[in-house]
Amino acid sequence: MKLELGNFPVTEVAFGRETRWAESRLEIDRAELVGRILEDPRILSAELHLARPRESVRITLIRDVIQPMVKVSGGGAVYPGICGRPVETVGRGRTHRLDGAAVVEVSDTPLYMGPGMGNYTDRAVIDMRGNGDRSPPFSKLNNVCVVLETDPTRDVLDRNDAAHSAALLVSDALAETVRNLEPPELETFELHPTDTALPKVAYVLCQHSPEHHAGSVRGWGDHLYGITRLHPPWVIHPNELIDGALSFDNSWGFANNHMLRELYQRHGEDLNFVGCIVVRTRWSSQLEKNVAARQSAKTAKMLGAEGAIVVGMVGGNDFMEAVRTAQACELEGLDTVFVVMEDEPSEGGPPILEPLPEVKAIVSVGVGRAELSPEPTSPVSRVIGRRNITLNMSTGVGKVDAQGQLPFYRSGLGWSSLDSRTSCFEV
Repeated sequence: MKLELGNFPVTEVAFGRETRWAESRLEIDRAELVGRILEDPRILSAELHLARPRESVRITLIRDVIQPMVKVSGGGAVYPGICGRPVETVGRGRTHRLDGAAVVEVSDTPLYMGPGMGNYTDRAVIDMRGNGDRSPPFSKLNNVCVVLETDPTRDVLDRNDAAHSAALLVSDALAETVRNLEPPELETFELHPTDTALPKVAYVLCQHSPEHHAGSVRGWGDHLYGITRLHPPWVIHPNELIDGALSFDNSWGFANNHMLRELYQRHGEDLNFVGCIVVRTRWSSQLEKNVAARQSAKTAKMLGAEGAIVVGMVGGNDFMEAVRTAQACELEGLDTVFVVMEDEPSEGGPPILEPLPEVKAIVSVGVGRAELSPEPTSPVSRVIGRRNITLNMSTGVGKVDAQGQLPFYRSGLGWSSLDSRTSCFEV
């Protein structure tokens, strides 16, 4: 499976009379795109706003950050399966994308309904001023923010589909501007045959399923080819991740996964990258969690892997499949590295919930929940989204003014990527 990725740099973004890309400048016809969004009767209001690096702007109510890209050849569509898009296998042919730009989906539409279910988007914040050398990737992007209000009388799944469809509409429209152009940079991703003596490594990504929270197999959350329900481990080609097979919550992070790219760069040099496995987390019992973990390790072994990188998730329920998967890989004889965030210390638990003796190599990529900062973040000139937000419901912090000083740093939009260069950030 061979994928060519054409990168079109975006160093400037502005509203104009047409939507087009030229010489690193992205121009957007705001009225035309808003008009297209409002053709969906499920959307009550829609706005487009720009947030550029180093501006005094804070973005709240973030549901997803999307990498604008378009399939040029190879069949299918980027971000397949979600919002009714084709489910044809992606990861081959050519994809063009706008490098340095993102579409940020902003809405208070709840992910799911039920007792005790808050709006998790309240806790996701991007401060475009960044944080010096530790600036998150999202604050370095030219962000096109799609601010949406969905019809509250409709079913929650319908509202989610409406909001995300609108964000994808904008992403698709921006990416279409470079479909027929020759890219300034062209990357090739292919797991070519290599020296059989090199150690064979699998990348195992433990991915949250919303089925537990939603109480339904159709819960809204991270989609793998449009599927969010709990399912056995899937073997996928790394190219599929680059093309958006895994999306929502942190679509940009999945498509720009630096850990995956580094494995590609080292393929044929000092390792043999044999493929990816996606494991769903939040099974209901420990028995089910153990089965998922053992099946994942067995699958890696059947791929011929001698080593595994298991990327885990913070939080009790999600963590258990991840750490048990790392344990199972070691028991299968695979040299395993467990990459995971630590739990936030104020909740009173250990940083690693279950430190199993078989898990010998652990890489911490920071604290995975909102953490108390040494100093509050300073006021900003403009807020995109809602000004009054609940920044950290789990520790009891109430409503705060997002335009003024925020008492917490927010770290970890898209816990599932868990790559310090793509998903762990502070604002």
